[in-house]
Amino acid sequence: MKLFDFQDQVVVITGASRGIGFTLARSFSTLGAKVVLLGRTASTIQQAANDIQSETANETLGLVCDVTDEQQIETMAEEVMKRFGKIDVLVNNAGATVRKTLDHLEQEEWEDIMKTNVTSVFLTTKVVARKMKEARYGRIINIASMSSEITLSFSTAYGPSKAAVVHFTKQTASELAPYNITVNAVSPGFVKTSLNAKALEDDQFRRPIENRNPMRRIGTIDEVVTPVVFFAAKGSSYVTGQNLLVDGGTTSFGF
Repeated sequence: MKLFDFQDQVVVITGASRGIGFTLARSFSTLGAKVVLLGRTASTIQQAANDIQSETANETLGLVCDVTDEQQIETMAEEVMKRFGKIDVLVNNAGATVRKTLDHLEQEEWEDIMKTNVTSVFLTTKVVARKMKEARYGRIINIASMSSEITLSFSTAYGPSKAAVVHFTKQTASELAPYNITVNAVSPGFVKTSLNAKALEDDQFRRPIENRNPMRRIGTIDEVVTPVVFFAAKGSSYVTGQNLLVDGGTTSFGF
């Protein structure tokens, strides 16, 4: 089980102030990792880091970083290297959505979703992979979505952005494999987070989702943690370029 031990490993997680990102950060810290939480709001991300460190007694670092800005990512990476000397795991979790269809979606909204969901993954991977290549070791996990596989009737931009993340995962997995760096994606189905909690309170929105799911329920954030931990572990060394759907079987039955 040492293959799944994160003692003294350094894990960087984007969009870590709340939701899936925060839960992942807490989980990795519980497993012994030194965790770096990234977010855009100083007070929020620092509070998140402090809360985790108080709970687990493992060192955490909260850094302000807009992951759509390459220079900020470069600065972040240098600060992490100065503090810890390495980056073992990168989880690209930052993301956004807008519930609009083609006729109502503005170009600015489309571009913002692509920038937040796709460009951020490209830039952060590009910068952090350089550090991993020098160490000849790394694990990169991209949080995509089941909407990379199926269409959503209420969102024209989100699905295409996550499909791009999945393909980027496969592309970079091929490029980075010679350096002992794996790149994989985890694609959650409907999981209750701060991003969609309000929408899921609407019975007309939630019930069709539950009815199309063989398990007849919405997923939990904790159910996303285990697949990410697997991909991040030393024990997953021969698994790369994969997209694991964590959706209660929804994509197997259509939506």
